[in-house]
Amino acid sequence: MTKAISSGELDIAILLTEGFVSAAHQGLKAKIAKVYIESPLVWGIYSGANSKIKTSQEGRSGKYAISRFGSGSHLMAMIDARQRQLEIPQEKFVVVNSLHGAVQSLVRNESKLFYWEKFMTRPHVLSGELNLVGEFSAPWSSFLIIVSDEALKQKEDAIKQVLEVMNAECISFKQSNNSVVYLKKRFDMSMTEARNWLRDTQWNYDYNMDSRSLLNAREALSAVGMCSNDFDVEQLCASWVKIV
Repeated sequence: MTKAISSGELDIAILLTEGFVSAAHQGLKAKIAKVYIESPLVWGIYSGANSKIKTSQEGRSGKYAISRFGSGSHLMAMIDARQRQLEIPQEKFVVVNSLHGAVQSLVRNESKLFYWEKFMTRPHVLSGELNLVGEFSAPWSSFLIIVSDEALKQKEDAIKQVLEVMNAECISFKQSNNSVVYLKKRFDMSMTEARNWLRDTQWNYDYNMDSRSLLNAREALSAVGMCSNDFDVEQLCASWVKIV
């Protein structure tokens, strides 16, 4: 996604907060147009169904499946380990490219653990391919709307119109009585799970950016060598975003 923003293939993208901060530190020319999801993302930690690993702690000496280096599955594994005063050497990571690749890697016992968004991975738990052995949530908003610097120069009015439509649609989805039914069908949830997910997921409807969220992400990324601790994260916001 960051490559598509950098190349001009995309003007706007939804990125994980930690992924964007890391990419911006590495030179991505883009800004935060608004927060998309304020609530932290709940990451499930998974092992293969045939694995003897029953808790995430049991698998930490083994290899970790990641979609790619710098991805959420990579960063969350590193940040979670760091918070436990552990280090994961680079040779412990197995690049699997996708969720499907991770499922295959875990089932074949080529890797021991994998971090992925909990509800997206749930069908593979229900099918018996994976075991949920732990959870992890980072202390910052989960998703941001990112706009390339070039698009900001050339298309600012159009971008603002898109953001207003998004705000209205997010409010409508959160309030609609049909949303629970849609989530149940789309992600094979029970009604209770869909209600809980909708209750716990907080969309952002304005243009405020919590400075603590960005600082927490920077601090965590700095601890695993993915960002310098003096990187000015507040300059990553578009001019209309209010830092609070």
